[in-house]
Amino acid sequence: MSKKYNKMKKIVQLTDLHVPYHDEKSLAGVYDLLDNIRPHQICLTGDMFDFYELSKFDKNPDRKLTIQDEINEGFKILKTLADLCPEIHFVKGNHEDRLRRFLWQNPSLASLDVLELPNLLRLNELGIKYHDFEYIYNKFRFTHGSIVRAESGASAKAELHKYGSSMASGHTHRLGMYVKTDARGTIGAYEMGCLCQTNPEYIDGIPNWLQGLGVFYFDDDRFYCQQIPIIKHKFIFGNKLYGGE
Repeated sequence: MSKKYNKMKKIVQLTDLHVPYHDEKSLAGVYDLLDNIRPHQICLTGDMFDFYELSKFDKNPDRKLTIQDEINEGFKILKTLADLCPEIHFVKGNHEDRLRRFLWQNPSLASLDVLELPNLLRLNELGIKYHDFEYIYNKFRFTHGSIVRAESGASAKAELHKYGSSMASGHTHRLGMYVKTDARGTIGAYEMGCLCQTNPEYIDGIPNWLQGLGVFYFDDDRFYCQQIPIIKHKFIFGNKLYGGE
C-alpha cells in the first residue's frame, strides 16, 4: 500500500436502515468491515429511523413497537457506530422528516427543544454531527436524495443534473451510478442501496431493492467510490467475505 493511499480520507456511507426494519445480519457484516478498515468518517444519509407511527399511511394494528422503541433500538446502533469511528455525520431523510410534519400539525409541541430531532435522538451525547439536508466534504455532497426513477442509476443521473455536482444518496433503496465528464472534469452521482430488510410488512410483492454501502477515498483533487452490493447478507471487500446467514 502506497504512502499516498494511506493519507487519503476514507468515508463510509450507510443509508436507509429504517430502524426497526433494519437487517441485523447484514449490519453485523458492516460492523466487521468498519472494525477492519477504521474509516475517518461515517456518513448516514437519511432514513436511519422509520418513524412508523408518524406515517400518514395505514398502519398494522398488530404492530407493538412504539416510537420510543424505535429510538432506543436506533440509539444502540448509533452507539456501536460511534465506537467504531471517531466522526459520524447524520443527514436527515424523508422518514425522519415525518417528525417535522407531525410537529407542524401540532404546533403546540413544536416549541419543545426535547422534540428537536438531534435532541430526541441524543446525537450530541454520541458526538454525532447533524445535518438537515446535506453534508459536504471537499465539494462532494452526501444527501438523502429526493428523486426516484424506475431504473437503477436513473435516479442518480437525475440528481446529478439537478445539482450539477458529485454526490451520493440513498432514498431509492437501489445501487446505481451515473458518471460524466465535461468542462468541470469528471463528476458522478451514486445511489447507495439500503440496509433495511427487503421484505418489510408494509410492502406488497417484491420490492426492487438492493442492500449495499459505499466506501469513498478522497484526495486533494479527486475522489474514488467503491459501491458494495450486499447479497443474502454477505459482501466482499478487500478480498475478504463479510457477513453471513
